[in-house]
Amino acid sequence: MRSMRGRRMGMGRSWIELYLLLLIAEKPGHGYELSSRINDFEIPIFGVGQMGSLYRVLGSLEETGLITSEWDTEDTGPARKNYKITEAGLEYLKSAEVRIRRFKDNIDKFLERLEDLKKA
Repeated sequence: MRSMRGRRMGMGRSWIELYLLLLIAEKPGHGYELSSRINDFEIPIFGVGQMGSLYRVLGSLEETGLITSEWDTEDTGPARKNYKITEAGLEYLKSAEVRIRRFKDNIDKFLERLEDLKKA
C-alpha cells in the first residue's frame, strides 16, 4: 500500500501548508516558532532534516504569494525570517474551509459505516 504522507486529499495544497497558513494567520512568526506550534496538531513533518522540509514549504507558500517574510535583525543572536499571511493567503484559507468541511463529512460517513460494520 502506498504511503499517504504529503497527500493533498483533494485540497489543492498539502495539509502541512494549510496548517502553516492557519498558524501564520493566527500569529506571524519565524520558522522554529512555527515548527513548535505545528506540534500542537500532532502532525509529523516527514523527511530528512525536518526543519529543511518546513522551510521548503514556507518558501513555496511565499513563492505563491500566500505569505510574505521579513528579516528580523533587532534581537541579539542570528537574524530570523518572520512570516506573515497575505490577503491572498487569508482568502485561500477561507476557500479551503468549504473543501475541508466536505472532506470531514466524508470521513464522518466513513466512520459511521465502519461502526456499523463492527456491529454486524
